[in-house]
Amino acid sequence: MARLVEMKNLLRFSAAAGLAIALVSGFFGPAQAAAPLSVADIYNPLKIVRADLNLPQSSIDSLDSLDKNQLTVYVPATLSMSLDGKTSGSLDIKVRLKGSTSLYRLSETPSFKIKFKKSSLPDGYLGLNRLTFNGLVQDSSKVHEYGAYALFNAVGVPAPRTGWVKLYINGVERGLFANIEQPDNTFMSRRFKDITQHIYEGVHNQDFKLGNDNGDNLTGAFLVDYGWKATPNKKDLTKVLNYQADWENKTWYPGLNAVFDRTEMIKFFATEVFLGHWDGYTGPNINNYFIRSNTRGKFSFIPWGVDQTFGEERHSEVLGDTFNTPFISDTMPHPWSGGRYGSRGAIYVKCINYKPCRTEFLNDLKLVSLTATKIQLATKMRNATKLIEPVIANQFASSPDTLKLAHNEQNRTISWIALRQKAVATILKKYGIK
Repeated sequence: MARLVEMKNLLRFSAAAGLAIALVSGFFGPAQAAAPLSVADIYNPLKIVRADLNLPQSSIDSLDSLDKNQLTVYVPATLSMSLDGKTSGSLDIKVRLKGSTSLYRLSETPSFKIKFKKSSLPDGYLGLNRLTFNGLVQDSSKVHEYGAYALFNAVGVPAPRTGWVKLYINGVERGLFANIEQPDNTFMSRRFKDITQHIYEGVHNQDFKLGNDNGDNLTGAFLVDYGWKATPNKKDLTKVLNYQADWENKTWYPGLNAVFDRTEMIKFFATEVFLGHWDGYTGPNINNYFIRSNTRGKFSFIPWGVDQTFGEERHSEVLGDTFNTPFISDTMPHPWSGGRYGSRGAIYVKCINYKPCRTEFLNDLKLVSLTATKIQLATKMRNATKLIEPVIANQFASSPDTLKLAHNEQNRTISWIALRQKAVATILKKYGIK
């Protein structure tokens, strides 16, 4: 009987509370639910999104482990993002740390790969399956990725969109991160009209050579980022490797369109080289790129990992102390190695050593240089530095030397664009390109 009275009193109290809420709502107007975010908000380079990453203790322990293998294991978390009164709400995710030479523990300044949990978000979030938050540790300027991907997209090379994130982890502000669109199947369906068969990620210092179609989706010289479930083999890659190895220049160049989108590929090479992307396919590390095949086995290059671009020598604070990637050379030095040279990507090398392909490359280099002016790249990057300044000033308030380095690198980067354009004009004149 007492239990029944207690329940009645509880219901009576709940009804009264509901009436009070209704009266208050009626007085002040109806409660307004927060508007949802859009993809355009998430990848808006003119705004900074607040992102709250909430990790249980078990996930914190994993991402701060002394075991390096444990750092790249996906662990459970929740993520919420907000901008100008709009919000994603709390999203169930899995998160891991990202990087190789730039792999840092949670207690340092890591980068993150985020996957939306299929059990609660079977179609992803706003059609996105994954997010990448880059900690910008290897980019002193904090704006290289924004500028580089903007230029790739402007010249017609499919490249990620970018945004900015001010990241909080369990309520503690961790500073500025670049939000880089992941080149996954969602990206490919937006940027290509045909069907994607595979997305491969090139492994550091591997290339298009016989035998590099080895391994499964998680091993070998090319890792399969998408498509293995439907097509669990690398036969499309084998076709490219055989072509690259067997054909002579006079038939290799016109026949490239059988295995690559040749026009897109050479624009990709020209943009990488213009940007000084020494850690990309055309650099001495043959690193940081994706290739995408359609169902006919024809490939396109997708840029990635462009933080160390614009001639950055991040070990120096001296304005103008820069590293210039050669426009045309079979080998080039690694800027951190004290003069050690490395071979550049085999397809790029073959191209610059065959006159018709080299001419197309140089004409594309001219296009890239002109496009940098057309889109006002230097102005865009200067405006980006103003946008992010309050966040990085707070982030490095206790480290004035780091903030000074960021300012110096921003100034050097923006000044470098015009210097690079002058260098392009010089090499075009050398080869008779008007």
